[in-house]
Amino acid sequence: MRTLTMAGGMLAATGLALGLMSAPAFAAPTSASEATAAAVQGPPPKAGRGSVKCNENNSRINFSWKTGYASTKVYYNNHCLGGFKTKVAFKFWNDGSTPWYKCVSFEGMTQGTYKFGHINEIMGVSKDTKKCEKN
Repeated sequence: MRTLTMAGGMLAATGLALGLMSAPAFAAPTSASEATAAAVQGPPPKAGRGSVKCNENNSRINFSWKTGYASTKVYYNNHCLGGFKTKVAFKFWNDGSTPWYKCVSFEGMTQGTYKFGHINEIMGVSKDTKKCEKN
């Protein structure tokens, strides 16, 4: 009986060890194409917030954004008076080189999303739209 119990315990320990070896703690890529895709994606997306004051009063346009792997999505909530468009400059960082700017106009008293078709990180927002003319 003692031999049978000891053999059963060793069999259970062996099964447990094999079960742990076949299930890694992380999900490794199973093919070369998956490994390449994971390397291309790089670090996780960046997110941020900002706001710009309106000309006519102390109301603001509030922004939040998230940089994805294919585009950058901006959420906005414009508290400025209706009927007036406010032009805003988004400052982007281009892989550690000089910054560049993209201007977008937002209708008063609206909210929604705006999508940039590139994945550069947004560094901030401002009303200084003269910098957009250079790009």
